Amino acid sequence: MTYEEAFNYINGSLTSGSVYGLTRIKELLKRLSNPEKDMKIIHIAGTNGKGSISRMVMSILASAGYTVGVFNSPYLSKRNEYLCVNGIDAEDSEYSLIAGIVKNAVEGFGIGLNAMEEKPTEFEFSFAMAMEYFSRKKCDFAIVECGLGGLTDATNVFEEKALSIIANIGLDHTRLLGYSIKDIAKQKSGIIIKNDTVVAYPSDKEALKIIRKTCRLKNAWLITPDYISFLEMKYYNPGFTDNVKDQETLDKISGFMNLKKNDKIWLSMPYLLDCLKLKGEFQKKNAMTALASVMALKYKGLIKDIDCTVIEKGLKNVNWPGRFDILSKNPLVIADGGHNVQCVKALCESLIAEKIKKAIFVIGIMADKDYKSVFELLVPYAEYVIATEPDNARRLSSEAIEEFFIELIKVNNISGQDDICLKKDNIIQVKNPSEAVAAALNTDKDKYNNKLPIIVTGSLYMMADIIKEVSKW
Repeated sequence: MTYEEAFNYINGSLTSGSVYGLTRIKELLKRLSNPEKDMKIIHIAGTNGKGSISRMVMSILASAGYTVGVFNSPYLSKRNEYLCVNGIDAEDSEYSLIAGIVKNAVEGFGIGLNAMEEKPTEFEFSFAMAMEYFSRKKCDFAIVECGLGGLTDATNVFEEKALSIIANIGLDHTRLLGYSIKDIAKQKSGIIIKNDTVVAYPSDKEALKIIRKTCRLKNAWLITPDYISFLEMKYYNPGFTDNVKDQETLDKISGFMNLKKNDKIWLSMPYLLDCLKLKGEFQKKNAMTALASVMALKYKGLIKDIDCTVIEKGLKNVNWPGRFDILSKNPLVIADGGHNVQCVKALCESLIAEKIKKAIFVIGIMADKDYKSVFELLVPYAEYVIATEPDNARRLSSEAIEEFFIELIKVNNISGQDDICLKKDNIIQVKNPSEAVAAALNTDKDKYNNKLPIIVTGSLYMMADIIKEVSKW
């Protein structure tokens, strides 16, 4: 099977989007002799931060000499990104080989079976490919990111896991997952299995309440790290003593964490997190979650030779494009694929931390997101807005983006508030994302002498084009 044939088969023969049920993926993995059982599984669910946390854990483990596969979605540039080992995506020839193997399993070729009565979805096919690829690469660990939700997500098929991670939980995909944090947390907590070890990001209290309840029901050990700032100082809580009652276990954890020996781990954590290559204040909490996850693996005896030097190397080397990603320093261009209210709040916190008060925004977003709330959060920072359209059928039109920003200006003028300085003449439409960022760069040069930061945000679907365009300048 050639790369083009693989691409055509996936696009032409399989269903896109989510289709309820785990029957298809379980049958497909069985036809492949269950490759997911050949490695230790780290399963991750959540609304925001899944990709960042998984890449941090991968980078730390890879720095310690382990072979780690990561299955993230969606991809930015090519489907090969689904097959990533130690930060390196599969070559076209490898991708087409694995696609052919999985296609044969679907069609029953060479395995003495008929074709599957119900073909897998594109996502299920890609997930099965990842498991087959990681098995053939002899991965020690596979970090698997849920596609949507958790309970009924196609990745929720593991009978044994090294670890489950639940990233930040917020309101997104509400039509499918529920309209409250409680409902969404129930879906995300669906990945927790009996006797699991769970690391949970310090999310909303209601979300953590659901996660704790699920852990009690499943007899799972819950670890809830936290990160706070107080009087310009940073404090980190690894969360290892949560839900641990007996003194013997507490003493064992305390000894492992060095909490009773000069607080070495506590002293090193601020330094370690400050080594993080990924920018954005929100990444600090993601890094705290990743660190707690690595510590949990070490405590369970699943990894060795992890020390501060290895963690520092891993955090310095981690790469995750499109997440508060500084594409250029002069002029300053930042790409952030924040696509929901929670993401954009984190983006605004990062702008404040970077002392960015005004910027040129290139904005493209999906119509099924809470885009009005997103725009309300961004408009105080906007000096100039270029409305664009990601290459996706669900995109919001650039006309609608322009109209809503104009409406925000009108409301601001009527209310007499002065926190918005955006002018109607500084809102334009450029439908093609690459041309939109080119227009932003030219505007920055001609009108602002390259002094105004450019922020590209709203959707990950346009980030590949944006990154490619900025690299030309």
